[in-house]
Amino acid sequence: MTGPIVGPRTAEQLDSALRAMELELSEDLLTGLDEIFPGPGPSPEAFAW
Repeated sequence: MTGPIVGPRTAEQLDSALRAMELELSEDLLTGLDEIFPGPGPSPEAFAW
């Protein structure tokens, strides 16, 4: 899971960043993103060093 790093300097910038929380991505779009940017693999094996 990822999230934006928000560092607004103005109330308008904060409002703009908070609108991202309202986005809902369809399963088709999420599947397409997973095809383009595959994760590292299953947990916890993919994160073991």
